[in-house]
Amino acid sequence: MATTAALRPLPVSDKDIAAYRRDGAVLIKNLLSRDELALLEAGIEQGREKPSAMYSRYQGSTGSGETIIDQLPSKRSPMLHRLLEESPVAELAARMMGTASAQLVLDQIFYKEAGEVVPTPWHQDTPFLNVRGNDLARIWLPCDPSPRDVAIQVVRGSHLWNVIYSTSATTSVEPSTVVKADEGDGFTYDGVGGDDLPPVPDIDAFSDSFDILSWDTEPGDAVVFHGNILHGARGLTGHPHRRRALAVLFGGPQLRYHIPAGHGMPLPGDGEAGSVPEGAPICEHPELFPVTWREN
Repeated sequence: MATTAALRPLPVSDKDIAAYRRDGAVLIKNLLSRDELALLEAGIEQGREKPSAMYSRYQGSTGSGETIIDQLPSKRSPMLHRLLEESPVAELAARMMGTASAQLVLDQIFYKEAGEVVPTPWHQDTPFLNVRGNDLARIWLPCDPSPRDVAIQVVRGSHLWNVIYSTSATTSVEPSTVVKADEGDGFTYDGVGGDDLPPVPDIDAFSDSFDILSWDTEPGDAVVFHGNILHGARGLTGHPHRRRALAVLFGGPQLRYHIPAGHGMPLPGDGEAGSVPEGAPICEHPELFPVTWREN
């Protein structure tokens, strides 16, 4: 699966890489070509029309503001599989991490209908995952315009805090605001992560104490953020357009396998995880974490 050479120069500067490592997130404009953007949109629509057994559907407590999340769509969609193979997405992750390769850890579709925008509570991806370590880059690929007031936002520098927070929602978002309306029988978020972790700080209640980054994004852009960073999204009473995105999480070769409490996110490979010891580098297990890009 691995692409070994860049198909075209990456639109990334040393300044972008420094910002990612310092702040934990950076916006890269015009990463995808027109053809790659077409693959992204078609693959997401295919996933929306034919969800897997691992989908989850959320909505606001009033019944509006539907959000659909589906796991590992690139395993089912030839278009998204091709996008990850042929686009510069995986190479971008490796450049940001400073590694000679990038392995797939997780990919997800996020499909948010027009109308009410329900908030995404502040959280880390870390407690949900089957990996631990610093070489972990998430790439958010929108195929619709998204103004910063409803786009992803991050707490600058929080990837350097050396703490893993609970998967529970922050106190600033009432539990009744977002409800799970439906899910498939192949995966549930219930029971993911441990309950013995510290709670996420109430960032919204004390927003002046945190440096929060967000961006206006356009189709073809990429928001790259560290896998350990605190991130979320605001709610809005009404937004006129749907917002669709593919989020892809990559790891470097020295990222370590982690046996999660309860259960973790599904693994992208076809191998069996039962024999993998805690702390094994993922470079030793490409059957679980496929190599998507490798430097010549």
